Amino acid sequence: MADMTRRTLLFSAAALGVGALAACSTAQKPDGRPVASDLASGHGGRFGIGDYNTQEVADELGHIQEKVRPLPGKDTQRILVTGSTGGLGQLTAAHLLARGHRVVAHARNDQRAADVRRDLPGLEAVVTGDLKNLDETRRLAARINELGSFDVIVHNAGEYGVSNEEILNVNSLSPYLLTSLVDPPRQSVYLTSDLHLGGDLKLDELREGGTDVTYEDSKLQFLTLAMAVARHRPGTRVNAVAPGWVPTMMGFANGPYAPDDLRAGYQTQVWLAEATERASRGTAGFFFHQEPENDVHASAGDTRAQGDLLDAYAQRTGVTLR
Repeated sequence: MADMTRRTLLFSAAALGVGALAACSTAQKPDGRPVASDLASGHGGRFGIGDYNTQEVADELGHIQEKVRPLPGKDTQRILVTGSTGGLGQLTAAHLLARGHRVVAHARNDQRAADVRRDLPGLEAVVTGDLKNLDETRRLAARINELGSFDVIVHNAGEYGVSNEEILNVNSLSPYLLTSLVDPPRQSVYLTSDLHLGGDLKLDELREGGTDVTYEDSKLQFLTLAMAVARHRPGTRVNAVAPGWVPTMMGFANGPYAPDDLRAGYQTQVWLAEATERASRGTAGFFFHQEPENDVHASAGDTRAQGDLLDAYAQRTGVTLR
């Protein structure tokens, strides 16, 4: 599918579906499986099919566990993936784990933590904390630091189709807090979206304690944060990824159609984390399916906008980026 067509579909889905999803948490796919947010509370069977994972994600998890083998030699890393109990986060964690890396997963609650331990045996640890609650996020940062340093942190967790306050907390304020409070890794990867193109930084909303931040706004804030971190931490590698519209629970939020390739949707995160190719070893990049994404909102690369966003975050949270 052409890139412009993909973007048109994404914007159409966002415009038409957010309100419907928020009001219809028990909506069903044509085969009868329920549709829910990718961070929904889950306690289903293996891989949470129909609860927090689609059949497509479960099939891919099975493929990873059956087919993916450890890297030759001992060139492995210690990696944390947030939001890794379902969808792209779980696929990223599963693939890195199968490759022999030491992986720490993140769950929103104890039930989901138990589920991911069951589904991804071999995890080094699972840390819990609901990113909708900023106090929990602060405690989560402390727990992560207690585990010691990481080579890579993949900021994957995200919400869609919930209240604007929850979107702001999960997609924007919590990642900022984790970035600021957790000891910096050698590499950070931030998952954003092409929908950031329709967003606004909403700096006054951040400064004044408001919550009028849409999904598109939050993903622009997130991408701009990533580029700001890349500039402020020149000794580390920081990149952003747009995974595409893929068949996860979030991808199916507006109906059972997602045009992008699921495997490609998480492989860029793996590619960046492992950094086995020259193209994956840079910083301040924005990628779609391992290729540079050139259609970027002007604010993301604007150093003044980056600084204004960091100031607004600091004012809102009382925490300054180190």
